[in-house]
Amino acid sequence: MNASVADSDPSAQAPTGRPNLLSAFRRAWKAWRRISAFFRGSRNRLAVLSVVAVVAGLAEATLLALIATVATALSQGRSDVTAHVGPATVTAALPAMFGVALGLAVLRGGLQVWLAYLPAAMSAHAMAQLRRQLFDAFHGAAWAIKSSERDGQFQSLMNLHITTTSQAIITLGTGITSALMFVTLLGSALVLSPVAAVILSVASLGLFLALRPLARRLRRHAKALSTENIEYSKGVQEVVLMAEEAQVFGASTNYRESFYSRIEHVRLPMLRTRFLAGAVPALYQSVALLVMVLALVAVSLVDASKIAALGSVVLLLVRALSYGQQIQTAVTNIDEAAPFMNRLADAIERYTDNPQQDGPLPLPTIERMGMSDVRFSYVPGKDVLHGISFDVRRGEAVGIVGPSGAGKSSIVQLLLRLRDPDSGHVVINGSDARELQRSDWQRHVAYVPQTPQLIWGTVWDNIRFYRPDLTDDDIRTAARRAHIHSEIESWPQGYDTVVGQRASAVSGGQRQRLCLARALAAQPDVLILDEPTSALDVRSEELVQESLSRLKGDLILFLVAHRLSTLSICDRVMVVVDGRLEAIDRPSQLLTTNDFFRDVSEITRRQGAASHDGT
Repeated sequence: MNASVADSDPSAQAPTGRPNLLSAFRRAWKAWRRISAFFRGSRNRLAVLSVVAVVAGLAEATLLALIATVATALSQGRSDVTAHVGPATVTAALPAMFGVALGLAVLRGGLQVWLAYLPAAMSAHAMAQLRRQLFDAFHGAAWAIKSSERDGQFQSLMNLHITTTSQAIITLGTGITSALMFVTLLGSALVLSPVAAVILSVASLGLFLALRPLARRLRRHAKALSTENIEYSKGVQEVVLMAEEAQVFGASTNYRESFYSRIEHVRLPMLRTRFLAGAVPALYQSVALLVMVLALVAVSLVDASKIAALGSVVLLLVRALSYGQQIQTAVTNIDEAAPFMNRLADAIERYTDNPQQDGPLPLPTIERMGMSDVRFSYVPGKDVLHGISFDVRRGEAVGIVGPSGAGKSSIVQLLLRLRDPDSGHVVINGSDARELQRSDWQRHVAYVPQTPQLIWGTVWDNIRFYRPDLTDDDIRTAARRAHIHSEIESWPQGYDTVVGQRASAVSGGQRQRLCLARALAAQPDVLILDEPTSALDVRSEELVQESLSRLKGDLILFLVAHRLSTLSICDRVMVVVDGRLEAIDRPSQLLTTNDFFRDVSEITRRQGAASHDGT
């Protein structure tokens, strides 16, 4: 038992200080029940697999006994063969026995092909089901859970951990097949020679128990390997995301060494895991051969006169020991995969235990939107928003300004229902937003992030964004409202042009307007934009501003911005400082009543004057 586990669980030790086997069994059973959820979709195939394995074992045992009997008859020059099949005795000519042997060999070959197919089918099915399950769980999880994960974690779960788990299902099928074949051959040997069968049974059990400490060590190293692979995947993701910066600044020695250390952290547990995974079966095989020799010695002393039976037992023992080795290998491989399966189960539980909250009330349209005494914190006891209250009506454009870290992004996340307030309410048409159906909410509230994200696909795909109910006319209308339609039409492939995050087909301003078109395609009642012009050139900013000016009378528009030029279309501006709503008023009024807004306006004026003088 792992000392740290024993120390943390007093019930894991008996009063004598020795490991409590009952507690250990309970923990193992609990772990197995959790992991066995991955095999539920394969239960019917496992049942078929078991039946086929038993039939294949009987066919192999009969074939081996027949081979030994025929070989004995040939060595003695007899033309007929007497075979003992359990309590029955069968005598037949050699040609007939050859025909039976050929038939059994063909039957066993067909059954073995089936035994190879069933685990492969179970594994492929489980991989697809697990990927769907993990994707659905992640997709349906609350934003607080998704946003807390580092880049690369979900990718590692979706690839390495599910691949390892699906491979474990093949291993399980192989283990079940080997176990049933082992038992079948052992039973056949028991009929022919009880002494040899008993010796082999006891020796195999002893070998299995003797190698368990190594198997437990293998599991610990496999758990470390799972953890380090997660970290490695995160590092690989960072390499991709930071490729441009690394190219510009140069991959320094420290940068390379940092990544090399991640590789090294994977190498050591992989070395130990792969070593033990290979060493445990090899040890079993070596000791098993010794046990077989001892068993044959015992058989020869007891049944020396029964040459045919002795030959049958020899063949059965050899095959049974090979299946015993496969059982040990299967157990070792499942031990190696268990930490990956546990981590996968942890993730699925974490996602499903924290779903997106939904409400019962329909939302036909949004006429008013605001907050009522909202308090919010990411860490309990450390509020980032303090008593925020405001009300906005349809047709208004409201800006949100404030210094970095003031709470602007937190307000946006609450308005989008990505998070819920700790106290107070996000109010829609007089109702708490948490009471409204999320599917309706997603149709009526749209968002354009500060960093626009494109998928690899056509312009149609990017604006439609997996909403099949949107028609091509809806896409074109949205593109026109976002002032990007004419540019799309000028491209050689038009709306069929393939774009993506790093595609050279579109500029930063075009990417921003494509995402604006995506947000407008479903004709939302509320549009929230986070720094929509912060990274745009003057021409692109002008086009976005023109789009927003034409939109603002049709919906509720929220604009988070540092540039006051972006706020020129706003009817009112919210000033957020230190998580408090310091003021909300017309921009002209704020110039005389709010110090922060006045200071920012003066800085903007000076920057504009300096820029004009520079030209």
